[in-house]
Amino acid sequence: MPRPPVRTLVRHPRLGLAVRAALAATAAWLIALQVPEVHEYAFYAPFGAAVTTYSAVAQSVSATVRTLAAIALGALLGIGVDAALGPGVAAIAVVVGVGTLLAGLPRLGDARSYVPVAGMFVLLLGAGDEVGYAVTYGGLFLVGAACAVAVSAVRPGLPLERTDQALALLRDACVQQLTALATALAAQDGDAADEATDGRGRLTETLAAARQRLDELHDATRGNRAARRQRSAVAARSDEFRALQRVAGLVDDLQSLSDDAPWGTTVRGLPDALRRPTSDALRALATTTAEPDPTARSRRAADGAVATLADALRSYEQRDDADAAVGLVVAAVVTTLRRSLAALTPESVAPLSTRPVPVTAAPGPERTPTAGQGAEQEAEQTPTAAPAADRPHQGEPHGTGPCGGTAPEPPRG
Repeated sequence: MPRPPVRTLVRHPRLGLAVRAALAATAAWLIALQVPEVHEYAFYAPFGAAVTTYSAVAQSVSATVRTLAAIALGALLGIGVDAALGPGVAAIAVVVGVGTLLAGLPRLGDARSYVPVAGMFVLLLGAGDEVGYAVTYGGLFLVGAACAVAVSAVRPGLPLERTDQALALLRDACVQQLTALATALAAQDGDAADEATDGRGRLTETLAAARQRLDELHDATRGNRAARRQRSAVAARSDEFRALQRVAGLVDDLQSLSDDAPWGTTVRGLPDALRRPTSDALRALATTTAEPDPTARSRRAADGAVATLADALRSYEQRDDADAAVGLVVAAVVTTLRRSLAALTPESVAPLSTRPVPVTAAPGPERTPTAGQGAEQEAEQTPTAAPAADRPHQGEPHGTGPCGGTAPEPPRG
């Protein structure tokens, strides 16, 4: 049941962030007004609060450190250029140029733009008192940032709901991609194939968005006492993302097998005997993927569909007109489907079957024949004795074994 619009707006994380920013900026402004002789620069305090307010305490602290480092670097640049060249056009060019180069330092992150800006402020606004201006600028910015950290620490957020939404979108994208592949394969529909190709890009974007949300969730747990009571919830979402991330990668592999021809043929070029079982296995995996908590029934159904595809491959490889390239492609599909199914649910839900995919090129292990099959298999596996004249001479006389003993007579039919 969808939520009412008012409730959705009230619980939206952006609203909470806006309230924190407003409170931090107001507190910073009131504190800055109490500092003597800096009233004209008091606006730097709420400015610092606004740009360092995040939903997570760790993010606010990180932003504060990076921004203050960028301001200090720009201030030193402005002071040095002013001492060397004095105010003027050349000094402005040097501060902006060198400041832009220094802004490329990877440690600065999103605060890199403050290097040339702080250098310009010190050079132009601090004329005659560059050091005093730089200290005032950085100090008031620090006051605002400290207010932002304090407000964020009062009731830090934990974006579980946003993470759930991102994971749900990723799950839906995986299901849609699997369904599109199954449809294109079963009907050999060109439009469905194009839809599957287009969905490949959407799946990549959705995966990146989910990864970003999970990173934000992990950042929000640092310095967050309330997050200690939600450790199991955070761990569950991490496990869910890892499973979906693996499935998304395997789905991309399936799409590659559908678009590319690594062995001279694609999944869409499979014979009729293998096309339908492959499509059914893809749909069964899509059904399992759609369930946040897959049941044993859906897991067994998907496992059975993959096993059916493996049996179909076994039967195909026994045909006289079997194409080895087709067998290699379908074997890759079977392995990918099994890995995806194993990533989605733990073995405790329902153990997967252990029947391997048949590979005709590799000899299998010897098996002990059952009582009903022993005589038949022994007759099939016992080579027919060649006439004595046709056997190669091994250096021993006829009728003797390799050690000089009498060789046993061949069994009579």
